Amino acid sequence: MKQKKNGFAKVIILVVSLIVIGISGTYAYFTLSMSEPQTTSAKAGVFKVESSLETTNAINNNKIRLIDNIEKETKAEKVTFTVTSKAESTVDGEYYIYLKDILLSKNLYTKYLHWELVQNNVVKASGDFADIASKRTDTPVAGEADNVVTNISEIKLNETPFHLDKNSQDTLIFRMWLENDPNVNQIAITNGSFAGRLYLEAFPISEINGTVNQNQ
Repeated sequence: MKQKKNGFAKVIILVVSLIVIGISGTYAYFTLSMSEPQTTSAKAGVFKVESSLETTNAINNNKIRLIDNIEKETKAEKVTFTVTSKAESTVDGEYYIYLKDILLSKNLYTKYLHWELVQNNVVKASGDFADIASKRTDTPVAGEADNVVTNISEIKLNETPFHLDKNSQDTLIFRMWLENDPNVNQIAITNGSFAGRLYLEAFPISEINGTVNQNQ
């Protein structure tokens, strides 16, 4: 029988539920519908969104224990937040969730550091940091330590936008955890660090032709 290790990885996780920019105001869009060759009509829509990311507590844990993947729902670090189309909205919308302003130590460029995005109790996106080196934006220094903190460009968590019906609310969960592997010495991923911010970007959808207006 495999024996689970008792050690923990000293990883600082700080996911700040941050400013939601670009979505708190009212969006108006205009589309053109041709009913006859000589006649046009314009239709305006309102898309007003708010998110509890503005007030949700951040993750802050400097002793993240290794867990098995099957334990993620109960033991992974997480941020739970809502995205709400307010009563004033007359059209549906779409939105993306990002991780931005990421600071990640090199020893956590690993398949063992996982993230997952859940929408209304359904896992919609997931990944790890095994190939994150390609997103590094600062310049490597010769002889830098294995756990040097590096700057990472943004990660779009859901490549396909989430649809938000007018006057509806979605509940989302963002999880992060370190996977336990009982057959591997994982000492190399201890004493690492991660910091980042969750960011929401939302747009209205045209009732007439289904297009998305992304004009800020």
